[in-house]
Amino acid sequence: MKLLSTANGRHKEPPSYLDALGYIKNHWQGSLPLRISIWVNGLFAAVIVAVLTTYAVDQIYQSDLSEKAWLAATLAAFGLSIAISAWAIIGIWRSSTRRQAEAGTIKSVLMAKLFASIGALGLVAHLSQTPSPIVDNALVVGGIYPFGVPAVLSINGRTLHIDGSITAEVAEQFKELIGKHPEVIQVSLTSLGGSIDAAVKISSIIKKRNLSTVAVGECSSACTLIFLSSKVRAFDVDASLGFHSPSGGVYGDDVVVNGGSLEMRLAYADAGLSEPFADKVFGTPSNSMWQPTDDILIKEGAVNLFTKARIRQDHEQSIHSFNETKPLKIDEFMSVVSAKRDDINLTYTYVISAEKDEIDWASMSKQAAYDADALICGDAVSNLMVKSGATYSYLYLDKNGRKIGAATVGKCRS
Repeated sequence: MKLLSTANGRHKEPPSYLDALGYIKNHWQGSLPLRISIWVNGLFAAVIVAVLTTYAVDQIYQSDLSEKAWLAATLAAFGLSIAISAWAIIGIWRSSTRRQAEAGTIKSVLMAKLFASIGALGLVAHLSQTPSPIVDNALVVGGIYPFGVPAVLSINGRTLHIDGSITAEVAEQFKELIGKHPEVIQVSLTSLGGSIDAAVKISSIIKKRNLSTVAVGECSSACTLIFLSSKVRAFDVDASLGFHSPSGGVYGDDVVVNGGSLEMRLAYADAGLSEPFADKVFGTPSNSMWQPTDDILIKEGAVNLFTKARIRQDHEQSIHSFNETKPLKIDEFMSVVSAKRDDINLTYTYVISAEKDEIDWASMSKQAAYDADALICGDAVSNLMVKSGATYSYLYLDKNGRKIGAATVGKCRS
């Protein structure tokens, strides 16, 4: 190392902080002047950390890196940011402490420590928002799934079924599997949710292939994006949709959350859902779930078909409900005495307390048909049941059990 001359002819080494490693070490130990620690090192560190945690991470996120390479690069960027921030903050703190001990000054020392404290709090606040997707992906790489176990994909005839959490791995499997099975025309879903990005990838394939979707059981959170991506959206047995606003803990920092919100808004608009419906979704906290009734979903157009299995289930529930209260007296002359199902036809039997020849069925039949149509087609759920193939029949008997006539609803005009 080059020696410097002094007035008395002796030579001494230059300050060690002029050497790169020595400079870093001296800042860490608090040996540098306080003004250099704050206004040079502190500001320099702030700029570098800002670049690493915003621009660099964003570029990595948008790159074509594999999932593991993306994770490693992002963790490296955050790790370096934390190391630089810790170096700058601790160095400033130690330098201010040393200055206080040597000069006995208080004001500048307190300002420096306040600067360091604000920097530390800012770092903690920033990291509390941004690393969630990093942690999530790290857990996935380690075999732990924050969304739950990745969905199992299976094909039955012309239907591809997704059962479980929607992850990036599942999206890749879906793409590969659907490519090998051109005969598939429908995607059935049983999922509590998962990654919005993965759901969007699956949705784009469904749109491109013009596939239909069917919810089997619960389809919530990110699963609803997949369900809504088709033109034909059916409910199977025990089906329900669950909605909530995007979660920062799942979808990352504010930029990614806003991206997730945008994807959701676009999906709702494409499905024809109203703005009030979307507002209700975004007003539902991410740690809770809004499950709209079938009536709401049908009126919104989120669901536009029932499977035969769902029709049978609904008919069985109607029969069970009726049997708990039967017979049901309509007025002093008429009662409903039974309800039964024949595949997807539901028949209610009415008994009129009069002889068959005492009843003017020609006049009564028009009113019976009108009442049946108003009852079934005026209800959103039963209306969609009819449009999905169900029929509702009303059989009228006299007091001796002889058939008077019947009214059947097998089509709704609206």
